[in-house]
Amino acid sequence: MIFFNGAHDHTIDAKNRLAIPSEFRDRIDPTRDGKKFYIVPGSPRTRLWIYTQIYFETVASGLGSDLIRDSNLLAYEQKTFPRVADAEPDSQGRIIIPEWMLRKTGLGREVVVCGVRDHMEVRRRDEWEKELEEEWGVDPELAFRAGKAVEGSQRDR
Repeated sequence: MIFFNGAHDHTIDAKNRLAIPSEFRDRIDPTRDGKKFYIVPGSPRTRLWIYTQIYFETVASGLGSDLIRDSNLLAYEQKTFPRVADAEPDSQGRIIIPEWMLRKTGLGREVVVCGVRDHMEVRRRDEWEKELEEEWGVDPELAFRAGKAVEGSQRDR
């Protein structure tokens, strides 16, 4: 699995192109990870998540393909997959963010591309700066709850 970390200031240009940071591009092997990306509405709604092709398709295919779906899974799929955009980078490593995604998130042109373990997150630069001012260190309570969540998911395997 590919691992993304760090934060990089970037600009979305007038043609809605965003350059994938070179530090992230250097980690991507097209044979292993695919040649394109999937852009997904993130959480909170002011963010976009970007996944490598193979990782996203592997996770999505793990949802199953039964003809009769569980109602929760069906509702999730109906809300999620129509809102996913695929993007193939150009020769300079730029992808096009659909206009409707930029409108719905209110991202603006000045952004930060953050590595969040298995995906990249596109955030508004002003929100990122504010977040850094308010929460510089690791929240011990959040770290404790994350550890408990990992323990629970490992037990379930």
